[in-house]
Amino acid sequence: MCGRFTGDKSPRQWARVLGVAVDPATLAKLADLPSGPRYNVPPGTRTWIAASAPDGGIAFDEWLWAFPTSHGNRINVRSETAHRVPEYREHFDRHRCVVLATGFYEPAGEKSARNRPWYYFTPSDHAPLFLGGIIKPDGFAILTRAPVEPVASVHDRSPVMVPVGNVVSWLDPEVAGTDALEQFAPVDHDRGLQGWRVGDGAKRPGNDDATLIEPIDAGDSDGRLLP
Repeated sequence: MCGRFTGDKSPRQWARVLGVAVDPATLAKLADLPSGPRYNVPPGTRTWIAASAPDGGIAFDEWLWAFPTSHGNRINVRSETAHRVPEYREHFDRHRCVVLATGFYEPAGEKSARNRPWYYFTPSDHAPLFLGGIIKPDGFAILTRAPVEPVASVHDRSPVMVPVGNVVSWLDPEVAGTDALEQFAPVDHDRGLQGWRVGDGAKRPGNDDATLIEPIDAGDSDGRLLP
């Protein structure tokens, strides 16, 4: 994952889809926040996540996208090996989260190439995205894995995505991380995405408007990839 995604600033939309209530403290906090979607969420900023609450429910909060480790902050963690790395293992097993998103960006081409073109991916049915992650008190990271189409046409990694009906089970701290990944974040779910090439605007963290996700001509009808 390249390190950029889009999302609504309010968890109301995702809570409604999940069929859960937003707690009063979160509602009070929302009243003081700017409204409207975000089209360019970069690492090192706070964004909405959902995690397991002490009472067994789901809690929504703004969290820092930066997972501190002894080797510095991490924004992405490989899901295939998270259970083997001491700094990730406990969090993968007992402290998972979902990042509330509407889409994400990926670069195409070799990592060593300069000015790689970016593509934007979002669900074909316009449903909210729940990106699987791990969390600690001072930050979170998004879990990644090998992609399927359409992301595989562009990039060699993709965020783990959790179907809406599996979010509660994914967050359950009694379920081991490897089991949660296999049972509640099936890779075939990712085939429901659509993607298209976008301009370079999202590469600059300060940019944040709807033009960033507009498709540009990439030599075919509208730059779209087949889902």
